[in-house]
Amino acid sequence: MVAKGNAGEPIVRNDVDRRGFLSRLGQSVHRHRWQCLAYCLLDTHFHLLLGTPIPNLGAGMRWLKSAHAQDVNYRHGRSGHLFGGRFYSVPIKSDDHLVSALVYVYLNPVRAGVARRPHEWEWSSYGVTVRGERAPAFLNTAAVLELFGVDPTMSRIRLAAAVDETLRLDRARWSGSDP
Repeated sequence: MVAKGNAGEPIVRNDVDRRGFLSRLGQSVHRHRWQCLAYCLLDTHFHLLLGTPIPNLGAGMRWLKSAHAQDVNYRHGRSGHLFGGRFYSVPIKSDDHLVSALVYVYLNPVRAGVARRPHEWEWSSYGVTVRGERAPAFLNTAAVLELFGVDPTMSRIRLAAAVDETLRLDRARWSGSDP
């Protein structure tokens, strides 16, 4: 799932906005009984991988985007739309599809040019998931790691390897060399 800023404009301007967004995300996960597997917050958009046992993604996203927009508008003395239209989402059809989506979300800061390695971007769930650090209460790292095995340590190694391999292939494509 992705939601973008209106006309490519920022949806966050500083770390206060970023922390506020993650707080609102946590509230939305709790309020709508979502399962959050991954997130990545960039200046102009965000990505979420969510499980929605109750079919309420639209209502939850409306609440999250509206609450965040009100916070940002108040804090920065602005008015009007913060987000550009509706969010975009694709249902995940298999575990392989889920792993591909996770890697996509985790590599977003690298592909956007704001980090050299995905664990360097503090506003993504990748670092806490792969390093085994304390995750935000709304983030279900266990469900992510279960995709890579039963042992959490080995699962983190396999997850990091999957991300690193995709990053290696990306860099080979960017440089024009064979992978």
